[in-house]
Amino acid sequence: MTMKKLSLTIITMAVCLTVNGQQIGQQQNNYRSNEILTKQRVDMNIDALLSRKGEWSLEDAELSKKRYKACYYLENDTLTGKKLANRTYMCEFQNQVEVVGSENYKERMSYDMPETWLIFPMQLGDSISGYFNGTGPYCERLFMRCFGTYLTVADAVGKLVLPEGDTLRHVLRLHTERHVGIRLAPIDTMKCKIPIFTVDSIVRNMAADSVKMQEDIYRWYADGYRYPVLEASVLSRNGKRLTAYVYYCSPDVQRTLAYDEENEAVRERLAKEDAAARARSLDDDYSRRSKNCGNEGFAYNLSLNDGSNLVTIHYDIDHNTKMTALVANTLGYVYRRVDHHCDSGNGQATIDCNGLRKGQYILYINVDGEQYAEKVNLK
Repeated sequence: MTMKKLSLTIITMAVCLTVNGQQIGQQQNNYRSNEILTKQRVDMNIDALLSRKGEWSLEDAELSKKRYKACYYLENDTLTGKKLANRTYMCEFQNQVEVVGSENYKERMSYDMPETWLIFPMQLGDSISGYFNGTGPYCERLFMRCFGTYLTVADAVGKLVLPEGDTLRHVLRLHTERHVGIRLAPIDTMKCKIPIFTVDSIVRNMAADSVKMQEDIYRWYADGYRYPVLEASVLSRNGKRLTAYVYYCSPDVQRTLAYDEENEAVRERLAKEDAAARARSLDDDYSRRSKNCGNEGFAYNLSLNDGSNLVTIHYDIDHNTKMTALVANTLGYVYRRVDHHCDSGNGQATIDCNGLRKGQYILYINVDGEQYAEKVNLK
């Protein structure tokens, strides 16, 4: 397969958080040779992911038990991405990644007018647009031309709730809208001189098409992870949806990538920032409870260890007494009980909720006949 070869130029560019949110950078997010990822198909209503409000959730989604591999390798300055039965050929030039070819069991395309897939850096509001045109054999019996327009926009920043219940808070979504035209002709056409398509040719042929094909591709990039954590695609014809797919590449998988010190440093920084924010929140919450608690000599706040479902009651009390804590469902059925002796001063009581199904529970606290209730979300 003959395709345009572009030399790979690696430019180091650090990722930083801006006032607009997460930013995609070349050092943290460029494709790398000899990388292998595993992905899972997600069964869910894709419409729930299309919002631009910056809140997306996979909490109620079902993941396929079957996993498939996506891998990348470099050959002759061309990076090949393989997933399922598809190959995508990409070249990196200065600060952008271009798709210069593609191949599957039916077709083999080479693009003389490549599509720019990524530019570095990208942040909220940035966009890429242009035209693409490629030719090649279809089913080895026909000549095919694929052409059209594309627009990629970094259209939303927000948080993504993962199937495991964890939340990624620094997420940037890219939305690519492609309008596609296809022409088929006898394979002998390839033996003749193939007409060159210009931008005017693409515009004229797209306007003449009675069948309007549109492909929408969504990619969710989380700060500290090289590849999209979530990808979705929707194919439509004349405004009617034909197919919709969602694929998940978990943070756990991406944390196993070798020699990814850049993203490890980002994750460590974000973990420290989140820990500091939680500490400030606890201090504010503790101050609020001290003022509003019915028992003037007792104040408390809660913390939840997401990794082990340990609910901890941090308290301050001015006398020795007994505390009883219950964890119940919303119907009042009690699953856990702890009786704790409180000595005057600061202390804590921990309730082990491991083994309980994830969801919302009620924590009841009784001290000196005063009862307090709090909602607890177990993950």
